[in-house]
Order: sequence, then C-alpha cells, then structure tokens
Amino acid sequence: MTEQLPYFERMKLIKLGLLPKEAVAKKKKPIKKVSDKKAKEIKEERDNRGGDETELVKWFKKQIRVMPEYCEETGLKMETKIYKYAIMSICHILPKATCKSVALHPLNRMFFNVDFHHKFDAMSWEEREKLGCWPIIHDRLVMIYPDLSEEDKRHFPESVLRYIENNEPFN
Repeated sequence: MTEQLPYFERMKLIKLGLLPKEAVAKKKKPIKKVSDKKAKEIKEERDNRGGDETELVKWFKKQIRVMPEYCEETGLKMETKIYKYAIMSICHILPKATCKSVALHPLNRMFFNVDFHHKFDAMSWEEREKLGCWPIIHDRLVMIYPDLSEEDKRHFPESVLRYIENNEPFN
C-alpha cells in the first residue's frame, strides 16, 4: 500500500506516526582525536622518559625564563607568566618541524607577540631580511649553522650561507 502513495503522502504519514520509518539513520561514530597507533607511540615515549616532560617542553620552559616582556620586533607586551600562552610567543627561527637537528638549540628562537609570530612563520627569507630584528636573527643563524645536520642545511637562508662562506672566521 505504501508503494502506491506518493512520496510526500508517505512522509506525512511517517511524521504523524501512522507509518513506520522507511530507513533508519546510521549511528554516528565520533572521530578519534589520536589514532590507536599514535596513542601507542605517545604512551611508549612517555613510559621511556619516565613520565617526565618532553625535551621540547623543557626547552620552552628554559626560554620562558629568559623571555622579555616585550616583542623583539613590534615592542608589544607579551604574556610571560602563564606557560600555555607564553609558549605562543616563542618563535623558532628555523622551524622545528623541518630542522629537527636544531629544534632545541638555545639560539634558535625569537620572542614575538602571538600575531607577529604567525606572520613571521608565513614570511619568506627575503621578507624576514627587511625586519628590524634581522641583525639579531642573522647573528643567531650564523651561530646555529655548525650544529645543523646536512639534511637541514637545505632550509638555511642563502644570504646567510653566502655571508658565512665569504667571511674568514667561518672558513
């Protein structure tokens, strides 16, 4: 009988409870934030270090201790007391994701307010060279260079590399 009724009539009768639902919606499964494999890796890593903080967390805490109150480029005030906010102002000069060999290097950082930090991360090396704090970044890159792995050197800025090659103390 229900097959002979037009679609809208069937829907009307279903809504009124006079006909059973024709299709049942599938139950939605929540998406895991972390896969089982990654959760296992995280647990093993935590067990290996005895539940202590990761090296990166320790590095961030050391940087917070020497962090100035004001951004090194804009001069805007930064959060320096609350860890979860303060770490957003610590900017890696050479990204920790691509330059793992110097991710925890004490000089591979600048202190920028959060908004400028995001802008800095999106800048090309040519844009960074125009910043007021470029001389500090340049000097830190020169000091970091010997600790870079051969693989990570491909992410190093050309202008600083030429400077190192053309100056006597670095040869």
